[in-house]
Amino acid sequence: MSSPSFPKKVPLLPAGMLVPFILITSLFALWGFANDITNPMVAAFRDILLISNFQSSLVQFAFYGGYCVMAIPAALFIKRFSYKQGILVGLSLYAIGCLLFIPAGHLTVFWAFLLAYFIMTCGLSFLETSANPYILSMGDERTATRRLNLAQAFNPLGALSGMFIAMHLILANLHPAGIEERTVIAEADPRRLR
Repeated sequence: MSSPSFPKKVPLLPAGMLVPFILITSLFALWGFANDITNPMVAAFRDILLISNFQSSLVQFAFYGGYCVMAIPAALFIKRFSYKQGILVGLSLYAIGCLLFIPAGHLTVFWAFLLAYFIMTCGLSFLETSANPYILSMGDERTATRRLNLAQAFNPLGALSGMFIAMHLILANLHPAGIEERTVIAEADPRRLR
């Protein structure tokens, strides 16, 4: 009597792919963080830069505009080069956008923050367009959806940390200006309203 043959269990990741998988999975948390820190920052920009509600809504427009503008070019870039190159370009754009917040903070000019946000989300668009299929290609086809689901489980962790940092480290330390203070500041430094 012969024993029934069971199919061999397919590993989630092949040998040597654990470190690249962890690095790419961390990107899922990175864009979850960026997505959920944006809405609280709209309120912060309104209070700090003394801008109108319409202008503060431009923060979200710049944020999601980067996704809109860069998704198709990112896909074409990845098709021509590779997922890895797409991830490197995405990380570069993300880092440049984040670093542009430093001079934007010194200038305290609204358009500089919008530009930094736009460039940062162009990088996020590259990362999302690259990371999903790259995770799928990191091993056997039969475990591809399990790998992608595991990687995507880290997106909410980034989102929660973004909300926590926005609430407890940024918004909690703001000193909102009253109407009189806004008027005095706006009259003393009109470039802040640009």
